[in-house]
Amino acid sequence: RAALFAAPALAIIGATLVLLLLGGTTQLLIILVTPGALLLLGVLNLLLVAWRIGVLAHLLRGARLPRRDRVLVAAATLLLVVAPHITVGRSLTAFDELLNETFAETSPTPSASSDPPASSAGSPSPDASPGVSPEASVLRGSGSGTLPSLTAATPWTRPGEIPWGDDGKFDLLLLGSDAGSDRWSRRMDVMLLVEVDVATGRVAMFGFPRNMMNVPLPPGPARNASPCGCFQKLLNAVYTDAAYFYPKLWPGEGSISGIAAVRATISELTQRPIDAVLVADLWGVIKVVDAMGGVDMNVTESIYDKHYPDPVLGSIQLRIDTGQQHLNGRLALAYARSRHQDSDYGRMRRQQALLLAIRDQLGAATILNAPAFAAAAKGYVWTDLPRSSLPNLVDLFSRAATARVRLYRFAPGAYPAYLNAATIAKIRGAIANAFPAVPSPSPSPSASPSMSPDVSPSMA
Repeated sequence: RAALFAAPALAIIGATLVLLLLGGTTQLLIILVTPGALLLLGVLNLLLVAWRIGVLAHLLRGARLPRRDRVLVAAATLLLVVAPHITVGRSLTAFDELLNETFAETSPTPSASSDPPASSAGSPSPDASPGVSPEASVLRGSGSGTLPSLTAATPWTRPGEIPWGDDGKFDLLLLGSDAGSDRWSRRMDVMLLVEVDVATGRVAMFGFPRNMMNVPLPPGPARNASPCGCFQKLLNAVYTDAAYFYPKLWPGEGSISGIAAVRATISELTQRPIDAVLVADLWGVIKVVDAMGGVDMNVTESIYDKHYPDPVLGSIQLRIDTGQQHLNGRLALAYARSRHQDSDYGRMRRQQALLLAIRDQLGAATILNAPAFAAAAKGYVWTDLPRSSLPNLVDLFSRAATARVRLYRFAPGAYPAYLNAATIAKIRGAIANAFPAVPSPSPSPSASPSMSPDVSPSMA
């Protein structure tokens, strides 16, 4: 009877161990993220608990136990058998919901309209303080999880099951969206292009300061309307120009129009095809890091900000000392967001460091704590990646997980904020040469990039 009770669980454990021995944790994760796999595991979990309860009931029927002992066995069954299966079921459901709410299951037809109904005529200047913007139904203030629906039609072709092209590189645009309660609209204050070499798993991360000016615009109405063919405001204003001030110059509608504009502009600047976009609301950083139990950071430069705009407490005096620090969600966001004590460029450096720290500390504990993690991320992440692409992405990023990350920050003085033809060519050259040709087998390690002093490789 004991063997009957344990057989299914032992069979599952044995199959999992064989899978780990043959394919490692990567193969296990690929199976978990395959559409339908978590639902199948949920059904298997229900069948397993039903089997175990049935075996125990059969045991009790033939045991002739006193009433008191039967009550004790029933209580132990609820505590030691049913409760763990409920926990597993909740985790599987939450993880499945997280994937469904983060990755589009289908690829809607790209929007055919490049002429949103909103008009730019009579648009207020960026210095105005509008009471309610056309995005009010989408942007309801800090902490409300207000990114667009995954099923929103996009004016570009969404990636497919294999989310990269035939150029051998996967280019993912990471956008950190700040829609704080002190702002009437969203700002893309974090703009990072992460490029992964598909064959080798090598990774490069390119950071674009929000205060870049004269960034070249992609072909189309927006470029035609600009005397220089470039965006003469700060780079982080591209989103609001497309989504609010001049919507007729950009394809799409509302938030999607803003994301499309940033995507196309970064693509034009870098001369790289953007394979996929991932937008994260910075408010969500607090929730996600807290769901992780905090993040460990090696703070190399102390931070002191007399007037840091904390999203919970308002203007506060912020201090983060050097050395190994364990940061909760609010402090992690402050570490990546504060700029009063140095500059936007120092902030960009810290943002890259925080992303790498979070990546290094995401693991099995995240999956086991799936309900809390799913609740934290819900509504704060948007991507055009379909869920069907996840197995290929897991395979790719498993190779990139331990790869050396080459960090590029296009900051003064090597890269002046006010771009000209020479600076644009230099940026494009740095990106084009980010992955030097792999030499013949040699004991010597690859040399560090020699593009400019602001190019600083780090270990991931």
